[in-house]
Amino acid sequence: MSRPALSIRQSRAEDSEVLYEIDRICFPEDIAFSREDLIAWLNHPESTAWLAERTGRILGFVLARIDNQSCAHVLTLDVLPSARKRKVGTMLMKELHAELIRRKICLSFLEVAVHNIPAQRLYEQLKYRYMGTLPGYYRGREDAYRMVCQIGSPDTSN
Repeated sequence: MSRPALSIRQSRAEDSEVLYEIDRICFPEDIAFSREDLIAWLNHPESTAWLAERTGRILGFVLARIDNQSCAHVLTLDVLPSARKRKVGTMLMKELHAELIRRKICLSFLEVAVHNIPAQRLYEQLKYRYMGTLPGYYRGREDAYRMVCQIGSPDTSN
């Protein structure tokens, strides 16, 4: 018996409460977004958010902010623990990259906890490379790596 297909779509306003709950599952309380901050980012005109669902159940999401005409910042990638190791994060990131390429964004960067080896491996497979370490990035207690990926070609035409 085959598993129902995973679908990726842009988030909608009515998804915000489920995305908030997923973020609270994926991150400690002092690192997870507050409800207000998450809703603000989801509604921000320079943000883009995509979610993965199967049979109407949201399994994860990615949220990014467009920083300028050529660069985006991945604010969070959240996948429910029960859906991990099933390419959900990979599919979300690939959809995000496709959206950024459509917008002519050529660089994506993110931060990942130094202890989060599974996430680092995912980003490495997506061609992100390490830029440096950010001491105390997570609430002054935990270091993070900044990673960057060239996802498109810079538009050199004028």
